[in-house]
Amino acid sequence: MTAAAPLRQALAEEIPTVLDAAGALRLTEGSAVVVLDTWTLGVAEELSRHALVHPVTLVPVRGDGALTVVGPVLRPGARGCLSCSEYRRLATIGGRVPWHSPGLRLEGRPSPAFVDAVAVLATSLQESGEAVVHVVHNGRGTWSTHRFEPVGGCAVCLPLPPDGTEVAEAAFGPDARRAPRPAGGPESLREPNPRTGVAGLREVLFDERFGPVHQILRTEESVHSLTSAYVTYGRHTRDGGYGRSIDFESSERVALFEAAERLASMSPTGHRTVLRAPYAELGPERAVDPVRLGLPDPVHHGHPASATVPYTPDLELDWVHGWSLTRDRTTVVPEHVAYWDASPGRPRVVYECSSGCGLGNSAAEAALYGLFEVAERDAFLMAWYARTPLHRVAVPAGDLEVAHLVDRAALAGYRVALFDATNDFQVPAVIAVALHRGEPTTAPGAFVAAGSHHHPRAAIRSAVAEVVTNVVNAVHRHRAEPEMFDRRRLLPMLERPELVTTLADHVAVNTLPEARSRLDFLDPDGPETEWQDIWPEASEPAPVPDVTSLLEETVNRLAGLGLEVVAVPLSESAVRDRLGLHTAKVVVPGSLPMTFGHVNRRTIGLDRLLEVPFRLGRTQRRARHDELALHPHPFP
Repeated sequence: MTAAAPLRQALAEEIPTVLDAAGALRLTEGSAVVVLDTWTLGVAEELSRHALVHPVTLVPVRGDGALTVVGPVLRPGARGCLSCSEYRRLATIGGRVPWHSPGLRLEGRPSPAFVDAVAVLATSLQESGEAVVHVVHNGRGTWSTHRFEPVGGCAVCLPLPPDGTEVAEAAFGPDARRAPRPAGGPESLREPNPRTGVAGLREVLFDERFGPVHQILRTEESVHSLTSAYVTYGRHTRDGGYGRSIDFESSERVALFEAAERLASMSPTGHRTVLRAPYAELGPERAVDPVRLGLPDPVHHGHPASATVPYTPDLELDWVHGWSLTRDRTTVVPEHVAYWDASPGRPRVVYECSSGCGLGNSAAEAALYGLFEVAERDAFLMAWYARTPLHRVAVPAGDLEVAHLVDRAALAGYRVALFDATNDFQVPAVIAVALHRGEPTTAPGAFVAAGSHHHPRAAIRSAVAEVVTNVVNAVHRHRAEPEMFDRRRLLPMLERPELVTTLADHVAVNTLPEARSRLDFLDPDGPETEWQDIWPEASEPAPVPDVTSLLEETVNRLAGLGLEVVAVPLSESAVRDRLGLHTAKVVVPGSLPMTFGHVNRRTIGLDRLLEVPFRLGRTQRRARHDELALHPHPFP
């Protein structure tokens, strides 16, 4: 008797037809429960495809170690199938499972004590119209129910539609921008959306077995109520959204927002990339010239840490459609610029991260927040590489949240200084520096962060929250990852910056006392100016009529500088349709892009880095590229 025989016997008492995989693939009408004792992902795909094209209803029951998994129901028109549910379940377990391997075989024996329960669960699903999966843990004697949806599409049951010009026009074209989008206030700008409370976000995004957010963690020892929402990527390393706020409900909401953004901006989840061509074939009327994006230094081509290949106009690349808000027409950008981890194995000519991605209650709001992030990174990197002196901003006396954060930093031994980094973008940008006041070898010497927003108070809060969180968390990271701040590892990076390969390296090497002089261009003892005097128009701000008009106003201002703003729609369909949340990547050719890994730095060909500091009166003359202080930046 096979391991599955008792289960088949129990099912047969309730259900007329109980089949194995081979029998199910011969069934052309009717319903059956399909028991899989040993199976592969290829079998899961075969069963799913078979059910989509025949008038059958199949309920798969399969084992995976101590688990017995029941569902989802397979039938024509089903949204969610056995193939995508298993890919999602196995990817959620983490990188230790070869979830994408066609050679993966799975099996498991249902406990005799639970075969009747499994039979009841399978029977109940036959009449269900939803994509529901039951998971029975035979070792623990527990079971759970999961409503599953193929987030990001499924090659079998929900293939992504092709990307095209109509996608970008529908999101950002004239008709899309015509409807006013009321802003929630000058310091938030968020449009009202009753679907995005914590409960609504959890319902759509969170499931511990299937994701796309599979874990929500609270960190009580952080400076703020810190919440992490980890997203299913099927990797060894964890990544997702992070929220900081004065209470955990608010921070969880922010974390889930950011997780949804990370999910959509990693790789295509709304439309399938179909355009592959060299730039020489497309030309400037159809595509953004990669040279305008800033290319890596050719001296690093071929370096083991380099993520790119040398660019030539004849190199074939993948492209996705965006909308030039400046020229009011479609244009295409390289797929690996729009998404931060698209098309593994395809050539990349630049390193790109999630910088410039925004999530919003409309496409316009998403683009506006993405543009704020571009402005923040541009202002920060311009100050860092050109070493431009900046005016010091007084800590706002009436802002209790900022005062609390500054006090927490002081308790940890750090002094916080704020600097106005606003440049020709004219979007308020603030750099926050936390300097240790003790002996230079007793703790990390300095942390740096930045914030940018339409309202300077929001920019200040963002920068201070980021830098103080890093200060407080450093104590825990020292304890949990002592190698991260190990001087023996970091000191060689001062002379050999190509050893800086990760975000953590960027932060850690600049905490060394030997790196303190890199911040000498910022005077923490310089005269302070109240923020109202630096940005007088924001001290009593006029109401923002709507998000779209503010976006267009900012785009027009940048056009006067010769800068084009391109918005690429990245929205994932379930997140957009059920939550009303849109994702966009904003690309501003000529702005300074945030990169990690020193050999991936993109400063060559970006003349703004050389010209704007002089134009703003922060340097005495236009610089040359070989005069810049191209140390690895400390941005977290």
